[in-house]
Amino acid sequence: MAIDRRASFGLLAAPLVAILAAPLLPRPLRAAPPGRMFLGARADAAGGYRASGFGASGAPVFDLPLLGRGHAFAVRPDARIAVHFSRRPGNFAVAIDLVRGTVQRAFSAPANRHFYGHGTFGPDGRLLYATENDYAAGHGVIGIYDSRAGYRRIGEIPSHGIGPHEIRLLSDGRTLAVANGGIATRPDLPRIKLNLPTMSPSLCYIDCRNGTLLQKHRLPGRLHRLGIRHLAVGSGDRVAVAMQYEGSAGDLVPLVATHRPRPGSRGSRLDGPLRFFRAPAAVWRAMKRYCGSVCFDSGGTITAVSAPRGNLVTFWDSETGRFLSAAPAIDGSGIAPAGPAGTFIASSGRGGAFLVDARSGAATPIRSDFLEAGRWDNHLAAAPA
Repeated sequence: MAIDRRASFGLLAAPLVAILAAPLLPRPLRAAPPGRMFLGARADAAGGYRASGFGASGAPVFDLPLLGRGHAFAVRPDARIAVHFSRRPGNFAVAIDLVRGTVQRAFSAPANRHFYGHGTFGPDGRLLYATENDYAAGHGVIGIYDSRAGYRRIGEIPSHGIGPHEIRLLSDGRTLAVANGGIATRPDLPRIKLNLPTMSPSLCYIDCRNGTLLQKHRLPGRLHRLGIRHLAVGSGDRVAVAMQYEGSAGDLVPLVATHRPRPGSRGSRLDGPLRFFRAPAAVWRAMKRYCGSVCFDSGGTITAVSAPRGNLVTFWDSETGRFLSAAPAIDGSGIAPAGPAGTFIASSGRGGAFLVDARSGAATPIRSDFLEAGRWDNHLAAAPA
């Protein structure tokens, strides 16, 4: 039987949704602002890979061919440029002019490095920081690229871990939050995880000016196979962490955590504890040990975490870590704030995108032939159009 992509958010069994939904009153679903643009990577009907932007209505803004599979975008602070990175172990990236919808510059990682698919700009938009693999040495680095010099690579700093993945800049303009997944890989064995028995994930804070490690947060020993892969930074530099478990399928482990700097006599201190979110066991089981993306809503009070293997997008209270609700989403991984507080745009690897209300778990398909024709990859980013 053929699956209607427009109905893909409603294909989970009703009893599972009843278990996951919190006892909250539904609220009216509000549309994303028309001036907002969403950025994602997709595979087209012919099997080619593309970097795409679309508006709140689902109409394409740009749709550019890629050399291979893409992963995530780094949006410049002025929202005029976004850099799209190839998926690990790819070594290409493209800087896209979001105003014109054209490629401004293509560039690549050095021959002895590859991208991990994520990056972030410095506060003035000149320097770009990209997570990379120094696979000969077996550790991660942060490559530094000068956008005013055609994205020439001008240096690197250590990630202070193995397998750095998502990276964000804190509000001070100099502290990088880095999710070190802890998994060793090589480009000649791209999907093989080489060190699962000894993997050691970490959340690191690094001074981007000189590479100094400011803080390193590890997980308890029994959770050392809980890879810290994705993170988001909200108001007050609250960091949300989404993880992927590489242990036994029968283990019940938390998959979402938060960290927030504590105020000190000289500003913020980074040594507060990493705190796991709380949820019923049924929620953790339904997420199938794997988180795809994480982001905050526009107000910073709700955290969205996708679980594509569990066909869910989950929503959490950012302050308390309490589970709020879940929306069924077949292979739903990309997630971005839609604009109004509590609303998100989610994309599916089966095709299509949806407007989701976190407070009720209601999801409404965005009626768009363009969105439904693409198999969307892991991440979405939002930018003013």
